[in-house]
Amino acid sequence: MVLNVADFYFEVGEVRSAYAKALCADYICEDPPRIDADVRLTQADLDAEAEAARRFFTGGGRPAHVAWTALYRKICGFVLAHDAFLMHCAVIGYEGRGYAFSAPSGTGKTTHIRLWQQVFGADKVQIVNGDKPILRRFGDTFYAYGTPWCGKEGYNTNTRVPLAGLCFVERWTENSIRRMTVEEAVPHLFTQIMVGDSPDLGRQMELADALLTDVPCYLLRCNMDPAAAVAARDGMQGV
Repeated sequence: MVLNVADFYFEVGEVRSAYAKALCADYICEDPPRIDADVRLTQADLDAEAEAARRFFTGGGRPAHVAWTALYRKICGFVLAHDAFLMHCAVIGYEGRGYAFSAPSGTGKTTHIRLWQQVFGADKVQIVNGDKPILRRFGDTFYAYGTPWCGKEGYNTNTRVPLAGLCFVERWTENSIRRMTVEEAVPHLFTQIMVGDSPDLGRQMELADALLTDVPCYLLRCNMDPAAAVAARDGMQGV
């Protein structure tokens, strides 16, 4: 099976999990123009991922989940050498531009992007990815790509949008948004990217630095009321 992810073509081999097959459906390419990388899993890949799961989760992970995560890890390892990386965030497309919302799990970024659809219309707000998009740089523009790895809600679209803003979200009683300096944004960003092992670390840092330079970053303090979406949009669009 070949998947088209972030405009790369990956030979992934057989996908056995029904859940994974469903998520992959919109990314399967029956007649790929090329193969950019063969990321079929080896037993060593599965063993390493299973060991990581045992370290981080009591009892480890289910075999299907371990395999699904290991596959994305190999894909992310490849794209890192091609000006792209994974970021833990939710991305929407609105009026031809992309907006990313990043926060620790449980903060409410998924709820926030739903508010955008509620306030501005589901026909005008497209959820590109709900949890783990790939950000890819072309020149001085970063594009956010939908991927099948998208969080428990399954929000994803096989598309790309040019990033016009990156919001770091904090739960708050009132709604406010302000532009962040690069120095302010650094610690927020580095808790939300998948940092690879050396020797990939240097490339990851270069791309992260470019992201903070090329894409405006904001601190969004918000509640879960619809007005939060208006505040976020107006703040990022300079209304």
